[in-house]
Amino acid sequence: MHQPPVKTVSVLGCGWYGLPLASRLVRAGFQVNGSTTSEEKRPLLQAQHVSDYVLEFTPGLKSAQSLHSFFDADVLVLNIPPGRRRENLRSWYRLLIDNLMPHLLASPISQVIFISSTSVYPDVNGVVQEEDAGAGSVSESGQAMLEAEAALLGRSEFGTTVLRFSGLYGNGRHPAKYLAGRTRLKKPEAPVNLVHLEDCIRVTERVIRRQVSGEVFSVCCDEHPNRKTYYTESARRMGLAVPEFDPPQETDSWKQVSSRKLRDSLGYAFRYKSPYDGY
Repeated sequence: MHQPPVKTVSVLGCGWYGLPLASRLVRAGFQVNGSTTSEEKRPLLQAQHVSDYVLEFTPGLKSAQSLHSFFDADVLVLNIPPGRRRENLRSWYRLLIDNLMPHLLASPISQVIFISSTSVYPDVNGVVQEEDAGAGSVSESGQAMLEAEAALLGRSEFGTTVLRFSGLYGNGRHPAKYLAGRTRLKKPEAPVNLVHLEDCIRVTERVIRRQVSGEVFSVCCDEHPNRKTYYTESARRMGLAVPEFDPPQETDSWKQVSSRKLRDSLGYAFRYKSPYDGY
């Protein structure tokens, strides 16, 4: 059945990824609503011609503005990660999703794009694909995201697509900065799983335009150098102090995230196939 074209997108969470996404969608001709958690950041949204809203999660949804107008859209990009340091993280995130649901159900939104993470995959010392999520021990944050994925995918009132981003870099962010000069780092031979901001934005826009529903995709660049090689070379290229790694241990655990489904199903070709590209 033919679906009407998407006109309005609401981006819940306009931070490092959400704001550039909103800006790209505006330039592509969409009407875009965007949320931030502070008044100070509203000018950043306004400068990109994004209709700006200040929304706070407590985990209830609070705003001095009209929540109805924010959710008056065709698509919602839900980009609110659970974090890692919050007490009772899983129950807090479950409440957040539960409190969000009435607003979704009362809105014309027909498509939700939930931004998840490859932290939902356990370390299996091998390649992981979409169906491997939760098959072993994952972090509390990963468990919280899996529960949110299931809650959204289980609704028939709107369609949901889940995008599981790997470690993010680009636009001034690079993980090598956080490891520069450090010593006694573990897992030197484990593969890195990274994805550039530009590819995150391009994948999201493709899902919106094609109105993809009921799918889950891993989003990770094609190449996976090992940690020692990658962070050593990246530090050198960036003029940073080279990190030092301990020798590998038999007990080291790892995973290598595959984006084959994304390439095969959506015909997506990564702009930055290697994590060495696009610093």
